[in-house]
Amino acid sequence: MRFHPGHARASGRLPRTGYTRRPPCLAQRASLPRSVARALVLGVLAASALSAWNDDAPLLRAPAPAVSISPARVPGIEGYGCITCHAEVGEEWATSAHGLAWVDEAFQLDMKGKKRPELCHGCHIPEPVLAGVPTAKPETRAADLHLGIACESCHDDGTGTQLGPRGTPTDAHPSKVSPYMSAPGSNELCSSCHSTNIGPVLGIAKDFTAAKLGERGLSCVGCHMAPVERAWASDASARLGRSHALQTPRDPGFLRLAFGVTLDASGGKLRVKVANQAGHRVPGLVGRKLEFKAELLDAAGAVLETQTLLLDERAYLPVDATKELVFAKNGARVRVTGQHTDPRAKAPIPFLDETLTP
Repeated sequence: MRFHPGHARASGRLPRTGYTRRPPCLAQRASLPRSVARALVLGVLAASALSAWNDDAPLLRAPAPAVSISPARVPGIEGYGCITCHAEVGEEWATSAHGLAWVDEAFQLDMKGKKRPELCHGCHIPEPVLAGVPTAKPETRAADLHLGIACESCHDDGTGTQLGPRGTPTDAHPSKVSPYMSAPGSNELCSSCHSTNIGPVLGIAKDFTAAKLGERGLSCVGCHMAPVERAWASDASARLGRSHALQTPRDPGFLRLAFGVTLDASGGKLRVKVANQAGHRVPGLVGRKLEFKAELLDAAGAVLETQTLLLDERAYLPVDATKELVFAKNGARVRVTGQHTDPRAKAPIPFLDETLTP
């Protein structure tokens, strides 16, 4: 069954088919060429606002990472109290980069080579962030390390009261609404860890803040935690919320959303424009590389000229910036492909393959 956004307007509900709605993105708020608009309809989205539940937004599949984290699920959580009542949300979290932040084998291997590995611990096994100043780096938790960035890390206020965007009363624990559970406050919560430059990790939240994207109504959550309808608690009915599975560049489909790719024929020369729509620099990890290849084709499909663009931690694409691939010749169309070199992957992973016409 194919779901159309208009159905949500009629029913007020989302389909439980693995698709989720996406609020409008940076690219959709600007005037775009028709070819880009068509691409957006196919799912090419970028940073979006947490508060905007737009029924006309295109649909996005659930995360489908091509690069896995090992182990694939947080071990030993059967007795974890949060999972007991919040099973569906807990399953999303248990396979996410947050849940696996401590047990991740690549992380543990990297720690063996660090002179001061404890500097990384505050963000991989954090105490409740909202027990203190939300923009400060979290303190390191001393127990239940296998839970990584646990539920309490973001939702506990340090006294046992659980924070959320709604503050729904429950007999299980005290609950209250927190401004840090929805935009713009949620940006500060994310920034407590994601503004830190340490090891291979780049503090990309600093880019988001410096560009004042929060003032445009955008948020970290709006892009990385897709809207989803499911039961938020075992004794509750399904309702619209945010997926804790997390969207990351390990998913080729999601990585594609970070870029606007257009063909410009002005000035007598063909040029492919690659625009950053991610809300922060790309890539955001040392060792991650993104290579774009543009092939100029004649009417018969023969390659006339090739141009390439390589992005890495040194030659990155800043917020809202655009880089161009300029051809010396003219042709009938241009094929643009993109490959992602992930430090975890054995080989580059394709994330883009589109043909553009002048």
